[in-house]
Amino acid sequence: MSPLLDADDPNSLDIVCDVILVDWFNAGVDRFDIRDLREEIEAHFKDMDRPVPAEVADPRTLVPTLRLLQARPHIVRPARVTGIEWQFLRNGDRE
Repeated sequence: MSPLLDADDPNSLDIVCDVILVDWFNAGVDRFDIRDLREEIEAHFKDMDRPVPAEVADPRTLVPTLRLLQARPHIVRPARVTGIEWQFLRNGDRE
């Protein structure tokens, strides 16, 4: 049986990001720190025994993680101008 996620697939980073965001949303998380998302993405790849994509491997560089979040304006938005803290859009939050 093939795995649900092929870590070598170029879209795997987007897929892992979406899986984490859905898990957090369903768990009732309202706000999160971009650094926590980067760490969670890294952990997912390590759990799959796959190399962490270079885009998120360096914890000092958050721009790739920021771009992942910016590509999802339908589910998250920055909670602060700095872009470090993000929040989920729930019923009534849409502008």
